[in-house]
Amino acid sequence: MQGWERHEGDPAFVFSKEMSKFYDLENPQGVFWDNFAPGDTQLFTDASVYGANWEGHVNASRSIRHGMTDANHAAVGRDTASSAIGFVGRIEALKGKVVAFDARSQLGWSCVEGTWKIKHELNYAWIVEPETIEPILGKRLQH
Repeated sequence: MQGWERHEGDPAFVFSKEMSKFYDLENPQGVFWDNFAPGDTQLFTDASVYGANWEGHVNASRSIRHGMTDANHAAVGRDTASSAIGFVGRIEALKGKVVAFDARSQLGWSCVEGTWKIKHELNYAWIVEPETIEPILGKRLQH
């Protein structure tokens, strides 16, 4: 979950700065759906708008931690690929509220000038009790 983690005292999260290595912000059109997205919409057709939508939420968090539950599912072609991952997360707001979730993500990738970029994203998350995911936080899965 590189780029989405947050620790107390981190500088402000700016999506275009942190995540341009993963998203095609030069040609940001795509489909980005996230049932956990803050705000009034869950569906975006522009990676820049989708990412900027998260900035306020991330910056209002004292910490954001993740752990991987499932990975290494991919279909890879010459210029396109699809991958699926499972992960958990714990968000602690600056005001102290803690939200824990379990999630699955389906990512559509395109090879842009020799670099893989996310062009489509489907995320589904559900709330869980924080103690149920505590042992998984920080866990990375081996390839």
